[in-house]
Amino acid sequence: MKIFLTIALIGGAAFGSAQNSAQNDALKVAHYFDPLGGVHLEQSLEWLEGVNEVFEREGQGTSVEYELYAWDEIDERMIIDTRAGIPHDVTFTSPQLMAQHAAAGSLLDLSPYVEQWPQEEVEQFNWSPVWDAYPLGIPTGIHTRLVAYRSDMFEEQGVSGVPETLDELVEAAQALTTDNDGDGQPDVWGLGIYVGPQRATVEVTFAPLLWHFGGQLWDSETGEATFASEAGVEAAQFLYDLIHTYEVTPPWVVGGNYDAVVLNGLLDGQFAMTWGYGSYWIAALEDAGMASGCWPATVDCASSTASVFVTPTDGKAQFSNAWTVSVHSLSEQQDEAARYLETLLREGTLEEFADAGLPARSATWERDEYDSDFYSAWFEAAQNGRSMPPTIHYGELADTITVALSEILLQEAPIEETLGRAEDGFNAAYGGE
Repeated sequence: MKIFLTIALIGGAAFGSAQNSAQNDALKVAHYFDPLGGVHLEQSLEWLEGVNEVFEREGQGTSVEYELYAWDEIDERMIIDTRAGIPHDVTFTSPQLMAQHAAAGSLLDLSPYVEQWPQEEVEQFNWSPVWDAYPLGIPTGIHTRLVAYRSDMFEEQGVSGVPETLDELVEAAQALTTDNDGDGQPDVWGLGIYVGPQRATVEVTFAPLLWHFGGQLWDSETGEATFASEAGVEAAQFLYDLIHTYEVTPPWVVGGNYDAVVLNGLLDGQFAMTWGYGSYWIAALEDAGMASGCWPATVDCASSTASVFVTPTDGKAQFSNAWTVSVHSLSEQQDEAARYLETLLREGTLEEFADAGLPARSATWERDEYDSDFYSAWFEAAQNGRSMPPTIHYGELADTITVALSEILLQEAPIEETLGRAEDGFNAAYGGE
C-alpha cells in the first residue's frame, strides 16, 4: 500500500534551526510497528516509511534508520538506555508512563520547539486529553472507550433508547439478559464489563466508576493512593452487584481477557452491551458487518446490528490515551529529530497513521465523514477523556487495585476492608513518590 503524504510545512512553522554538528548521521527512529504483529502494524510501518521519504527529500542530508521494540518495552528501553548513556533520537512513547520518563530524564522537553508554532497549530492538539503528555510527548491520535451494544438485541427485547445513567444501564442489562434454552443460565448476558488481571480493569472499568462517584485513584499533592475512599467503595460495590446481585454479568469476566470479554463477547453475541469498547475496535464492527462506512470513516457511516453510546456516568469520562511521539534526551541531533516530528504530525500525514485510533488533530473532526451519530459519540468521549495518574508507580498502583477487586468479586471479601488494606499497603511502600 502506497501512502501519499502532503509536504507543506505546518503553518509554515519549523522546529528549530535544524543545524547539527552530526547532521549527516542517520536519525534513529524507535517504533513498535512489527509487520508480523497484524495488519494495523504493517500499515503503520508503511505509513512511517512514507514519513521518512518526505523527511529525507526535504532534509539536509539526514537519513533515517529504524529501531524496532515490542510495544510494551519501548518506553522501558528509552529509560534504561538513558541511564546507560545510550542515545536515541525519535521514539514513540506511552502517555501513562510520562511520570517515569520525567523521573529518569529520558525525554527532551519539546516546549522550545512547540512555542514556535502558530497558536492555531497548537490548538490542533492541545484540546486532547492526551495533551497531558506534553511537553515530553505530542499525541499522534486518541484511544478512548464507549459502551458498545447490539441494536438487534435491543429491538428483540423491546429496549428503546440507550442508557443515560448507571441506573438505566442496569435496567437495560436486566431486560437484555436472556435464558432462551431454559437451562437456568443466560445465553445472552446484559452487560460485559472487564475485571480480569490486565490493567484494563483499572483503566477502563474501575477508574470511570470511581470518577463517577467523585473519587480519584491517586492524590498528586500527597503522592498517595486514594482509591479506597467512599467513592472507591461505591465503585467496587457497583461491580459486585452487576455479578452477584443483578446477575447481568457472568463471574468469569473476573478471570477473562480484555479482548475476549469486551470485543469478542459483543461480536459473538454473548453480551448485549460491553463496557469499555475501544476505538481501536471500530474496524471490527465493519469487518463483522455490524456497521458500514465507518472504517475508514465516510459520510455514509451507519450501524446495522451494533453501535455505541457514551459511558453513562457523571462527566461521561472514560480513560483516554494514545501513542505519543517524543525525542530522546540523549539525542545528538535534537533539531533534526524535532524536524522529523514536524513532518510526522502534519495535516494530511498524521491521518494516515493506522494505529493512531481516532484523529489527534481537531480540524480532522470537522470533516463531513466524522459528522455521523456514530463518530459524534466517539468525539464526545474523547473530549471528556481522562488520563491515568502521573505517579512513577502507576504499574504497582494498577496491580494493587486489580488484586483487591479480584478478592472482592471472586471471594466476596468485604469491600471497605479489602480496599483499605490494599491502599495502606501501596502507600506504605510508595506513598509520597
